[in-house]
Amino acid sequence: MINYLIFISLILILGVLIYLIFSIKNKETSDIGETQLLQNKLNEVSNDINKIEIDLASVTTPINELNRFLGGNVTTGRLGEWSLESIVQDIMPSDSYKFQAQINSESSDRVDCAITSAEGFVIPIDSKFYAGQYQNYQSAGNDVDRKKVLRDLRTALLRDAEDISNKYILQNTTSNYAVLYIASEKLIDLVDLIDNLRQECLTEKKILILGPNTLAAFLDTIRVGHHYLKLNETAAKVAKVVSDVQKEFSNLDLSTESVIKRLDGALNDVQKLQTRVNVLGNKLEKGAESLDEEQ
Repeated sequence: MINYLIFISLILILGVLIYLIFSIKNKETSDIGETQLLQNKLNEVSNDINKIEIDLASVTTPINELNRFLGGNVTTGRLGEWSLESIVQDIMPSDSYKFQAQINSESSDRVDCAITSAEGFVIPIDSKFYAGQYQNYQSAGNDVDRKKVLRDLRTALLRDAEDISNKYILQNTTSNYAVLYIASEKLIDLVDLIDNLRQECLTEKKILILGPNTLAAFLDTIRVGHHYLKLNETAAKVAKVVSDVQKEFSNLDLSTESVIKRLDGALNDVQKLQTRVNVLGNKLEKGAESLDEEQ
């Protein structure tokens, strides 16, 4: 009996040990699965971080380029030229403008754009971009600093207007004014804060200050002139064709009259011939009658 109880106890203990062993293995397997899942999550997060770093790097490049533009270096001028080229190409006929044009053959200076009007005059357009003044105005902390920035902007604009006027306005070649184009409506707003600046540039320097919106309207007016010129040229061609047709009809009338006159002359000749035939016939009849009587 005792041996039997000991045997049963050993079996129970063995069963418990087996259960514990399997429990420990299952727990280790579960831990391994959770560890693998955690590792996968960490890998995904790492990949997301790498992707964000790449995206940030791609964003940094255009931001740096924009800062270079706004920093006032040489590429800032190209920004204004690109804007000018885009507006001109969208509005004007392709044969009415030229970029980087040499207006004065005695000078190597080239204007950003030369527009040819319907009357044949060249309108010089030169672009400027006052990014430094705009940044200074935005960062100014009081009215005194802002007024100083506006004075600096006024000085720069008048200097550029004088330079454009001297280089690109030529008597009997260009219009009696040129355009200073500013490729930013925000900068145009600053220009409008300066009293009488536009009027002074126009009356004293012969320079129009235009922004993107006003330049588009200005060019559209010139384009309409080209449109009417083409209509006039077309009307002149049509008038010439009509004139040629009328001339041909006149020649046809003259030819018809000549033919009629010739036909009338031929008819008269036929009638005269018929008269002679009739006379000859009468004489022959009379001669025949005379012969009959003598017989």
